[in-house]
Amino acid sequence: MGSDLLEDDEVSALCDRCAAQAGIDLRRLLTTAGEDELRLTQNAQPALCFMGKAMADAVPAGTSSMAAVLGLEAARIETALAGIDEVWPANYNTPTQTVIAGTTAGLERSTQALQAAGAKRVVPLNVSAAFHTPLMAPAAELLRAALDRIEWRAPRVAVIANLTGRPHQGADRIPHVMEMQLRSPVQWASCVASLVEMGCDAFVEVGPRRALTGMMRELAPGKSAVAVGSPEAARELALAD
Repeated sequence: MGSDLLEDDEVSALCDRCAAQAGIDLRRLLTTAGEDELRLTQNAQPALCFMGKAMADAVPAGTSSMAAVLGLEAARIETALAGIDEVWPANYNTPTQTVIAGTTAGLERSTQALQAAGAKRVVPLNVSAAFHTPLMAPAAELLRAALDRIEWRAPRVAVIANLTGRPHQGADRIPHVMEMQLRSPVQWASCVASLVEMGCDAFVEVGPRRALTGMMRELAPGKSAVAVGSPEAARELALAD
């Protein structure tokens, strides 16, 4: 998982600094750790070690997860989930893809209901908790306590909030929005719509995969979207500009 990044001297040095601060063997996670270990939130997001621990502690491991629902509109998904306890929409990704999350038992019941409602596929995701749902309330409260200790300033450039799909408005609202963002669904389709409305015509996804880049064909047809998954790819993109 990203071992090629360590070939870059600057990234390698940064890895060591982050590992020292987080108190984990980050090099081992990047090079030899197994998939089961990597999927744990506190390992998959080591740069966010505080939130990783808070989210992992919010719900016992193995009792909740997430699943992508393909080929069914969000409104029909919400209707199908209405009678099922402890399962919620977690990511509104595109008009034909919504991620749901909740307890393991709830997700099993949801899969049957969604398939009956016409979903093409319901794909379990390789995560260890139900992120962006009310089950994250304990983690959200810990986050808010940490955020309240920070002196916030208004963003110098527009920063889109996943909670609303619109830019953050003023510094005083940031802690509340970020707290609610942890326990509420991600409005990704609205985020992209806002960026297009603001005049963005080129999008760069930074990370090892191309999931968001693939969504852009549906969310912003005709706009440029590229994925940058390695230092070499980043250098090539910079040279192209």
